Amino acid sequence: MKSGIIIVAVTVLLWSCGHGGSPPTLPYTARQYTADRFTLEEKNGYTRLTVRDPWQNAHGTELFWYLLPHGAVTPEGVDEEQVIRIPVRRMICMSTTHLAMLRALDATDILVGVSGPGLVYDSLILDAVSRGKIMDVGYEGNLNNELIVTLKPDVLMAYGVAAPASGNTGKLPALGVKVLYNADYLEEHPLARSEWIRVFGLLTGREARADSLFREVSEAYFELAEKVRTGSHDRPDVLLGSPWEDVWYVSPANSYTGRLIEDAGGRYLFSDLSEAHSVPFSVEAVFERATGADIWLNPGTAESLAEIAAADQRMKRLPVYSSGHVWNNRNRMTPGGGNDYWESAVVRPDLLLKDIVSIIHPDLLPEHRHYYYKRLQ
Repeated sequence: MKSGIIIVAVTVLLWSCGHGGSPPTLPYTARQYTADRFTLEEKNGYTRLTVRDPWQNAHGTELFWYLLPHGAVTPEGVDEEQVIRIPVRRMICMSTTHLAMLRALDATDILVGVSGPGLVYDSLILDAVSRGKIMDVGYEGNLNNELIVTLKPDVLMAYGVAAPASGNTGKLPALGVKVLYNADYLEEHPLARSEWIRVFGLLTGREARADSLFREVSEAYFELAEKVRTGSHDRPDVLLGSPWEDVWYVSPANSYTGRLIEDAGGRYLFSDLSEAHSVPFSVEAVFERATGADIWLNPGTAESLAEIAAADQRMKRLPVYSSGHVWNNRNRMTPGGGNDYWESAVVRPDLLLKDIVSIIHPDLLPEHRHYYYKRLQ
């Protein structure tokens, strides 16, 4: 892994879930799609942000931040180290999903640093990097702490794959850098993940815009999911992922992608699997179920059917491979490897759902042009 952004992408694919439970049955209740990992509490002149279990296996961990306007007096009993002055004027982001949130709010002008710009899709951010306006601060395990301190960020937006004490971001608070751990990638439902835009709305002074965007996306997502529920009469079987070094890491049904398949009217081949993280299976064990797949989604980094076969010749024996119903989320890529699926899709789960519905039930969206997905040839 060469970048923090790569880690997030792979972790989202392989882990992608939180508390367990079975896939939702439409229509939804509010609790089934709102974020589990953060809460916002309006106080007298400020907002308290609580981030819960912000990294893997962080059971019962809560982090508190107090978002105060510039010039406001720090409330009694609040440690100044837990205060973030808003609107934020300088921010460093460690994940492409964070960049997408800022782009949606038209707030990328506050960016002063990113992690692994080679994997960024946004052309305007890439241009700012090339001009030296936004700096590459490195990635977890190889952070440029000196540069980070020099950039004087009001906040560094991080993600936690493991507890901070085990990585370089854990050293930054002692250097005077405020590190806000963003747990969007650990949310189970796509809408819960996109709701993190409300946090960015508060940080950037664009609360109304963030709330409006989230509401519009949610309504579009619900409308399409209901259309699928009432308009589809079959549930094609869907295979997900691909083997890695002879191990197939299977996402459970309560994962981010498992939820998308459910909402798009498919039957995930591992719909009986409910875990807090991806489960390693032998290729043979997955292959046994995969023979019944009608559709195959997200086969790693493959750009063609030939690449799948080159990685593992056994895959050619799958009926879904022979039928050509294989789709990958690599329709929007930069030459350097930036994939918009790992960037803007967090903000537009409604558009992502459209793609998957049009793959599973093409008759429901005959005019849709795929945005994140492409069919492998």
